[in-house]
Amino acid sequence: MSAHPPEPVSKDLWRIGASGVASVVGFSSMIPYTAIRLEALGYSATAIGVFSALPWLAVLLTAPFVETCVKRFGGDRLFVGGAFVAFPMPLVFALSDDYALWCVANLAMGFSGAFRWIVSEAWVADIAPSDRRGRVVGFYETFMGASFAIGPLILLLFDPASDLPAFAGCGLWFAAWLFSIGLKPTPRAHDGRRNEPGFGPVLAVASAALIAATVGGAFEVGLSGIGSYWGVTLGLSINAAAMFSAALGLGSFAAQYPAGWLSDHMKLAHVVRGGLGLLIVVSFAAPVLATDAAGALMVAVVWGGVGGMLYTLAMIQVGHGFSGAALMRATSAIVFGYTLGGTLGPVLIGAALEFAPRDGLPLTLAALASLTLVAHMVAGRTKK
Repeated sequence: MSAHPPEPVSKDLWRIGASGVASVVGFSSMIPYTAIRLEALGYSATAIGVFSALPWLAVLLTAPFVETCVKRFGGDRLFVGGAFVAFPMPLVFALSDDYALWCVANLAMGFSGAFRWIVSEAWVADIAPSDRRGRVVGFYETFMGASFAIGPLILLLFDPASDLPAFAGCGLWFAAWLFSIGLKPTPRAHDGRRNEPGFGPVLAVASAALIAATVGGAFEVGLSGIGSYWGVTLGLSINAAAMFSAALGLGSFAAQYPAGWLSDHMKLAHVVRGGLGLLIVVSFAAPVLATDAAGALMVAVVWGGVGGMLYTLAMIQVGHGFSGAALMRATSAIVFGYTLGGTLGPVLIGAALEFAPRDGLPLTLAALASLTLVAHMVAGRTKK
């Protein structure tokens, strides 16, 4: 029996989680809703694609400046204010048919969400007990992943051709704001983590985490659309191919807490490299495994699971290594890398599919995972 009782978990974690769940469900419910509405209004696939990419563009534009904004305004103001700015935006989709106005509203939600995403991730990693940081971060990421999957289900409750989903999204963002009022978590002090100024220490300590997060984004987010297209090239039915994204999400949901548990009980670098090894094996075997719908979906579960796990492990690593402003800086880098991977992944994979419709996707992913494993090892020994 340990002589020291386990460190208590801050009650602020539950409020961060509740606010995060409400906003993520509200945001993710708008993704299919706006696509359906824009198609009904007669907009082209290109216009819909550009609109859908705007929130992720906002994340890429915001991430490098979050630390500066936190220093100037405070993380609590950004987290609370982000929800307040975003909650009226879904109403634009109900009250207007103007495409340009829709784009402004979507960008506003993207910028607000980006600040809240980075601030909340840094908060969770900063205030989690050091002996259970992996499990706390894994638990939090499990709920965030589930929230992203739950959001589209709102369309099953309300007619997607009506304005009701927009009002529901507005209500969820409003709840996110209410949950966050007065929230100002206190980081754990004097625990040996680094808090140097500048980006150099982040690259020196967390370069391996940044590499893993970028590839995690390519596997988890980047495959959500192009993966369904690959399923069609395999000869799967439209319904089976459409389930590919759901399988990716299921894998990610299931892997988050186990990844955190493993990182609390063994060297984090070994968990990352084990995951990359699994990606390599499954990717090389995918052309053989994915001969029917069941096999293709099993492969998708692994790809989504390990992809999401790599992001979670990256956040755990920077949480172990940094605190305060340095952790905010490192978190911004991880989120930027993850989003960049999710953005560029489909472009790279799409080019590969032009040359090899059946095997281009899995072989590209196998090569990407192999290069990442080598880069992770070269980046140096990571700290648990």
